Amino acid sequence: MNGILLAVPALLPIVGGTAILASGYGAEDERTYRHLEFVVEGLVLLNSLLVALLIAGRSGMENGLVLFKLYGNLTVRFKLDRMGSVFAGLVAFLWPLATLYSFEYMRHEKRRASFFAYYLMTYGVTIGIAFSGNLVTMYLFYELLTLVTFPLVLHPMTKEAMRASRKYLYYSIGGAAFAFIGLIFVLKYSATGTTEFVPGGVLSLTAAEGDRGTLLFVYILAFFGFGVKAAVFPCHGWLPMATVAPTPVTALLHAVAVVKSGAFAILRFTYYSYGTEFLRGSAAQWVVMAAAMVTIIFGSTMAVREIHWKRRLAYSTISNLSYILLGASMMSPLGLAAALSHMVFHAFMKICSFFCAGAVMHQTGKTYVYEVDGLAKKMPLTFGCLTVASLSLMGIPLFAGFISKWNIAEAAFACGSLTLAGGSRMGILPYLGTAVILYSALMTGVYMLTVLVRAYFPKAAAATAVKEEPYTDPNWMMMVPLLIFAAAVLVFGLYSGPLMELLTVIGGEAG
Repeated sequence: MNGILLAVPALLPIVGGTAILASGYGAEDERTYRHLEFVVEGLVLLNSLLVALLIAGRSGMENGLVLFKLYGNLTVRFKLDRMGSVFAGLVAFLWPLATLYSFEYMRHEKRRASFFAYYLMTYGVTIGIAFSGNLVTMYLFYELLTLVTFPLVLHPMTKEAMRASRKYLYYSIGGAAFAFIGLIFVLKYSATGTTEFVPGGVLSLTAAEGDRGTLLFVYILAFFGFGVKAAVFPCHGWLPMATVAPTPVTALLHAVAVVKSGAFAILRFTYYSYGTEFLRGSAAQWVVMAAAMVTIIFGSTMAVREIHWKRRLAYSTISNLSYILLGASMMSPLGLAAALSHMVFHAFMKICSFFCAGAVMHQTGKTYVYEVDGLAKKMPLTFGCLTVASLSLMGIPLFAGFISKWNIAEAAFACGSLTLAGGSRMGILPYLGTAVILYSALMTGVYMLTVLVRAYFPKAAAATAVKEEPYTDPNWMMMVPLLIFAAAVLVFGLYSGPLMELLTVIGGEAG
């Protein structure tokens, strides 16, 4: 298989989206909108099929592809390793279903052509992050991700959307500056003279030892830089505000494209650029581990207080993204496998939750938690899917969320009992991670069950009022993705063995 194919899944959606914008395609009437649906879904399905074929034939593409050279050893390079395959496969599976859902959700919105153009380009940029063969390439696509998602947050063109998009842009630019500092130092101290992603990292430990303190400080800067998109406290402020965007956008921001790209970038930077041997037992490890715990507590607590449904789910995302970072901060093979498992499972749980909220908003116009009383009888399939996603987010056994949370807790105990090179132990902080997970699970139960209890068991007056309303579940274009996401949460909860075997191999290679 020709290595040039590695560039196609990243470039095809970008070219397709650019062509839609350049054509001036309006899609303001139903006929042209149907044409747009056909074109966009066709490109998305074609791209996902190509990603699947590349993952299946990955063994023949070890050398990757250098698309072009920037300067000296700085190249834009694509390479598909096991970790990239996991992220790319996740994106390729979710995007066609999310696009199908979006067609119905956006049917009565304005500027639909430009919306789907940027939606399509975001797919390509996210695949570019997954396929990146070095830190330079990942950074370029990471920056491009800000540019193509900014118009999506701005899409409603309201004052709230303008404020939210500006805040998103300011945070992202600041984070990119910190991440760029990390890139420079990796290049300076690289044992290979490049920023290639290598399991175990590329830092020359001999050369770096004299500047260890500086490099550890730079790692913390880069962690928070990439952590802006992963909504690490205190860099989280943009995420709840971004819920003003249409639900198909917020769902992908929270489940796949932006926040997962931030978490994925931190995993790459930690395990494939710096390397855990250099970081393990250092002050930098304590700082990032503590930051993840603080974010988990903050996000889950704020979600309980929030009464706007989508913003409540946004704070839930803030909390759950740092589960991934908590696993990564263990700096161990088990920690990386646990982090990747939550990255995958949370994507299904959260996109299902957001799309359920979006379905309710689309069908009823209700946006606040106190407005859902009695809706479960009117929209049984929607709330059935929400129940599955909610129980999984809480970490109830037999659902996917339990598996990943268990893995993170197991990694925390293993980290706490680890003996370092000097004979010292890691101490109590990793054990506190388990307590944080339990606290967050309790808070998750509160903020998710509040919605379900209101929907299934309304007060008499509310039940009577909603009984007269003509609310129903949405049509098949929105329900099919919801049912598939809910089914995936159940399947992973009951049968996650093959995936965990793969993630364990990835952890063993890089940790």
